Amino acid sequence: MIDLHKLPPEGIRQTGTTEKLELEGDVSLRDLAWSVFVLPSDGDIFLEVKGQALWQGCCSRCLAPLDRPLLVESQFLGSKDADLVGRGSHALGSQDLDVVFLPEDSLDEAELVREQFELQAPMHPLCAEDCKGLCPNCGKNWNKGLCHCRPEADQIPSALNRALTKALAGIKLDPES
Repeated sequence: MIDLHKLPPEGIRQTGTTEKLELEGDVSLRDLAWSVFVLPSDGDIFLEVKGQALWQGCCSRCLAPLDRPLLVESQFLGSKDADLVGRGSHALGSQDLDVVFLPEDSLDEAELVREQFELQAPMHPLCAEDCKGLCPNCGKNWNKGLCHCRPEADQIPSALNRALTKALAGIKLDPES
């Protein structure tokens, strides 16, 4: 924890490493190395977070395991100014996007690093740009070859589709009304 009231004028730099950090959604970071620089700045706090890790998750189409290097470099201003928090009439300008509200007197650098890595993590990672995904019927990975399922157009309609087709068959539409 960094006490924001006791920052020296030259600021504080803290570094750290973490072997494994679990994130949401069965995703983790391995071999995380980071540095945080905190500098007082006219009543506010300048923050810089840098780091690198190996992102481990899975392809969003075929669910194959993925390992991707992940770099984080972010700089922003932390402020206790409550006007930065929207109160209905406050419109955010482009300059406000690099400002975060810090109401606390201390800063948990490990949580700040975690947050910055989560913001940089891929939302829909792919094993390859042309990943074919999984068969919706049998679950076979189409990147490893086609399955023997019939194409969707040839498949027998589901019970719901059959019931809807039967219910709508007797309806006559009168174009005059």
